[in-house]
Amino acid sequence: MRLILFFIFFFISNVCFYAEGKNFKKKLSGLKKQTVAIHNDILKNDDELRNIKIDIEKNSQKKTIFEKHIKDKEVVSRRLFLLLQDKIYTSPINKFIKSLTVQSDDLITKQIVREFFLKEAKTSINQYLESIDGIEEVKKELDRKIIVFEKKKQDLRKKLKTLEKKMKEVSKLQKKVKVDLALKIKEKKLKEKAKNLNELVSGVEKKKKSKILSIGNIQYPVRGEIISNYGEGKDIRKSKNGMVFQVTKDSFVTSPINGMVVYANQFRSYGNLVIIENDEGFYCILSGMKNILISSGIEVLKGEPIAKLNNGKNNQLYFELRLNGKIVNPKSKVEIL
Repeated sequence: MRLILFFIFFFISNVCFYAEGKNFKKKLSGLKKQTVAIHNDILKNDDELRNIKIDIEKNSQKKTIFEKHIKDKEVVSRRLFLLLQDKIYTSPINKFIKSLTVQSDDLITKQIVREFFLKEAKTSINQYLESIDGIEEVKKELDRKIIVFEKKKQDLRKKLKTLEKKMKEVSKLQKKVKVDLALKIKEKKLKEKAKNLNELVSGVEKKKKSKILSIGNIQYPVRGEIISNYGEGKDIRKSKNGMVFQVTKDSFVTSPINGMVVYANQFRSYGNLVIIENDEGFYCILSGMKNILISSGIEVLKGEPIAKLNNGKNNQLYFELRLNGKIVNPKSKVEIL
């Protein structure tokens, strides 16, 4: 009787444990999707901020031009003074009498000069008047853009805080999800034994490779300037096998694919290094991050923040892509999206 009760208890416990694990995974998946969505919103917000900043700079330039025209009112006064000094606006009778005592060539020359100064004065006056009206409009538009810019900055800060909060929830939940311990042990051994990146990747690669490939599900892990393309690298930090990104500000590094993290640790001169695989035969290799936010044995979504990269010339992100063991140009796979 006791033995039967034991087996019943054991069976119920396992069922409950399995159900709890399934619920954890479901909740974790939901949280991960939220982090991807929030991070995408942050990128969109960042784009909008950049465009608004460009508009503000353009309006500032217009404002400067208008202010210059207004400051040049002395030029307008000077030209008007020259015209008045030459008695352009004297009566027709006086002008006729004066013309009788002046050589015809001198008269023509003076007339040309007068017409020139009159034209210049008219242009200057028009620019001055247009600038007075224009500067008011530019000021209003500039003020409006600045208000929108500040609001977008506030929204960005809020979204970043929300993202940080969600990522902490993901981190806590991930600790409760059962991971493949064999993968952890394998990672530790590879870290010690692998002499180079090829040996490391070969060590984590699946023996059975996919035959049916779904191309076009890859994105860049970070937004930034590409300072070294595939095949261009000339030193250790700019390997020819991948791409190197330089960011203008602190950024999250996101997973280029949906897949499983098979390595997330330091590795020789590469520093912090992450390898992500999927069932289609792709292996994404990332290095140069300041902090790794995930660990091996964890499933990640495309666009999910997995690490942090600081702004700076010495903080560059290296991105390498392999397909069924063969190194490929990441740019060629991303560009087809």
